[in-house]
Amino acid sequence: MANHDTIVSVCMLAYNVAPYIGEAIEGVLQQKTAFSIELVIGEDCSTDDTRRICEAYAARYPGVVRVTPPEVNLGIAGNAARTLAACRGTYIAICDGDDVWSDPNKLQQQVDFLEQNPDYGVVYTDVETISETGQPVGDEEHASIREEYAGGAIFFKLLQGNFINNSTAVFRSRFLLNYEIDRDRNYYTHDHLLWLYIAAQAKIHFINAPTTRYRKHSGGVTQSAAKLENNKKKFQYHLYDILLNFDKHNRTPVSTENRLLLFRKILSVLFRKENNTAMKLHILGLAPKYFPGVLGLTRILFSKIGFLLFPSINENVLTTKLE
Repeated sequence: MANHDTIVSVCMLAYNVAPYIGEAIEGVLQQKTAFSIELVIGEDCSTDDTRRICEAYAARYPGVVRVTPPEVNLGIAGNAARTLAACRGTYIAICDGDDVWSDPNKLQQQVDFLEQNPDYGVVYTDVETISETGQPVGDEEHASIREEYAGGAIFFKLLQGNFINNSTAVFRSRFLLNYEIDRDRNYYTHDHLLWLYIAAQAKIHFINAPTTRYRKHSGGVTQSAAKLENNKKKFQYHLYDILLNFDKHNRTPVSTENRLLLFRKILSVLFRKENNTAMKLHILGLAPKYFPGVLGLTRILFSKIGFLLFPSINENVLTTKLE
């Protein structure tokens, strides 16, 4: 460590997680580190005993645990924006109030890496899925996500889908200085945008070890069809900012395959009716820079036709298959 007094802020969002919040807090307090830690709990006006439990820990660990309840319920994105803004550390770690850190050396290992590798912005790890009662369970969904794990310059891989589990990540807080979280209370995947924002400017490191227990339970965020559609629309809207941020910071040549991906995303911004004229004109300026050639344009055209004919097939897959 370059500085043993480096502060790590742990951002913990909590809403109606009374059965689990104590275990989540204990997982943070049990971390073995050579630096100081603060735990900032964004308690979002729970209707159960969550706030009482959090405040009891704050009273027991003054100067370490802080509870920051809002006056009204904000929802996940608004609560995340507010709680992250309250974090004072050089590094910020995430642990949701229903998950639990299982490795007491998690933070030390991650912060050591970031201290020694200034060109990296995020460190994340693998997870173990547990049930409401804390028992390990099979998780086919996360098994498929696990296949996507990657490290290094992974902006383009993240652009195709998020595979970083929120509760495993530690990142440099300086990336929040010019970053604004969408506070729409119906938006649930704001973390994906943050990882993309950082990945456009820095590399990301993966530790192939389960340091966190990710809890699946009936009280978790339900991903209804309406919510999933809203998340998709929000992500498409923020593609404008994602692409401009990448173009601003990228200094390396872009491969033909990745130019194809960027150009397809540029077209998405151009043809979305929700985007205003100024946005479309601005993003249009990037089109010549990332034009994938006639062959690439043909591949995009055929992928669009294939998607219209077979909507259940992911358009990214169709584009990749058209060599």
